[in-house]
Formats: sequence, structure tokens, C-alpha cells
Amino acid sequence: MITVQFLNLAAHIAAGTAGLLAGLLPLMSAKGGQRHRRWGRVFVAFAAPVMATAALSVWLGHNRGALLAALTLSASYQLVGGLRALRHQRLDAWDGTLAIAALALAAWLWADPASRSGHLPPYLARSALGFVMLLALYDLSRFGWQDAWRRSVRPFDHGLKMTGVFFAMLSAGAGNALPMLQPWSILVPNLLGVAVMLVFAIQAGRQGNQMSKRVSLPLAASR
Repeated sequence: MITVQFLNLAAHIAAGTAGLLAGLLPLMSAKGGQRHRRWGRVFVAFAAPVMATAALSVWLGHNRGALLAALTLSASYQLVGGLRALRHQRLDAWDGTLAIAALALAAWLWADPASRSGHLPPYLARSALGFVMLLALYDLSRFGWQDAWRRSVRPFDHGLKMTGVFFAMLSAGAGNALPMLQPWSILVPNLLGVAVMLVFAIQAGRQGNQMSKRVSLPLAASR
């Protein structure tokens, strides 16, 4: 008999597999280019149902694992935040509301005894929840420097969050596909994601410095 759980799991696996394959292209292509934008939209089209089916699984009680809840919150919040950073030039009340909600939910999950139980080390779930709380605090801080964020940080904000979504999906997929290697099959993709995000952040910083030098040179010459 086909159950809701089976259909939800099948949709989750199918969308996750397709999303990871599609996500490689915007990850490795030139940022802002046509290929990046086209495949980025395809990645989002698959990532959204991945988050929805994961959240449904937790809500229906088919899998109340603390790690699944933490990864779902982390990936979903980054997905929404990455899309909002791309599409909105200015922050608004929705950005603040989402950050406060994510911060509160992460704190609630952290305090839940389930975050300290299960067959997996508790640091896996708690590291994901800690990351969400730090990210939400950063998002709230943007209201204090919104003009600078809009001018120079917004595109990088989008890119780093979407990269985080990809590696959160990779971590969950590897953990499920390679249960005999847990917790390393979960931890290694997350560590790889952090390394890739650091590389992107360093590249973004260098590009920002080069742009500022190009602007300053004409100003100096005019003097």
C-alpha cells in the first residue's frame, strides 16, 4: 500500500538528487552569468520541494530526528535568505521577522532534549542550530548597515547562502546514502561546504578591493 510517508520520501529523494546535480552548475559557473542564473533557477526549483518534504516528514512524525530538523531549518532559512538577498534591494520587515523566527526556532530546538539523544553525536545537530543562530544574528545586524550591505555585500550574501543550501543537501544525502559511514558521511560534506564558502568569501573580498582601487584611481587623478 502506498502511504503518504512513501510518497513524501520518494519526492524528497527525487528532488534532492536532481537538485544536487543541477546545483553543481551554478556553483562552478561564473557568478552572475547567464548559465549561472539559468541553472540557479533550476536548482531552486528542486531545492524548494526538498525543504518542504523534509519539513513534512518532521511534522508528521515519520522522522523526528534532531539532526533532520536542524538541517531542514538551516537549509530552508538559507534558501529563503539567499533568494531575498538576490531579489530585494533593501531589507524590510519580512527580513527581520524571518531572522527572529529562525533564531527562536533554533533556540527552541537546542533546548529540546531530543537534540542530546539519538544514535548520532549531539554536536551534529547543535552545530547546525548554532550556525542558524549566528546567521540570524548577522541578518538582524544588517539593518544597522543596510546601505553598505546593499552596495557591496548583497550579491555575496546571496552566493554564500545558496552555497550553504547546496552543501546542507549534500550532507543530508550522503548521510542517508552512506549510513555505515556516519557521522563522517554527514560531517565531511559540511566541512567541505565551509571550506568552499571561505574560498568564495576571500575571492569576493579581493574583487571588492580591486573595485575600490579602480574607483579611487580616477578620483586621485582628478585632484
